[in-house]
Amino acid sequence: MLALSAFNVLSGVTAPVIWHSALTTMFRVCREIAASVSADIRAGRFPDGICAHCRDYRHPELGDLRPQVRSLYDEYPLKMESPFEEVENISGGVWRASEILGGDDALLRLHFQKRTLDLPLHSHDYSDRVIFVTEGRGEFEYFADSRERELNSIEVETGDVLVFSRGTVHSFRTSEDDLQLLSYHSPYIELSHHRQFTLLH
Repeated sequence: MLALSAFNVLSGVTAPVIWHSALTTMFRVCREIAASVSADIRAGRFPDGICAHCRDYRHPELGDLRPQVRSLYDEYPLKMESPFEEVENISGGVWRASEILGGDDALLRLHFQKRTLDLPLHSHDYSDRVIFVTEGRGEFEYFADSRERELNSIEVETGDVLVFSRGTVHSFRTSEDDLQLLSYHSPYIELSHHRQFTLLH
């Protein structure tokens, strides 16, 4: 498969460049994960609002995805803006599929500075998420059952992956380390739109 190999670009550049289409690869992987979770929810295997976590995610065809994720930041420039989601300590930028390869989804790069404690608990009721922890360490907070409102917390660090479907109440916090995330949104809703997220009341 194309994504398994890297091409050495011979023309059109002044210095040798390796082409491995990391951005396209990450869109494909995230689409596969989101589609699988949605299918299992519709089939009754998992409840709505499912949240899943794993360490050092490996794709069955592509192997370790960490080098692909890291290369995105270096090879696909992205303007980072702050505040993000109305929090001063968070900056972010968006790769929209509609502008790159077609589709209504997006990949977001998010940077939480250390001691980011003020991102409120919220849910995304109209889109699903796949999140790669690309660097750093932090806490992921979530409700295992939105009806009982029991707050759970797990430590996340470089190489971890989180998958959660629409409606999952959650937040991220940091203490002494920065935290960088690659966040997949399916579908992508503009950050300023009222349907982007719902604060917990």
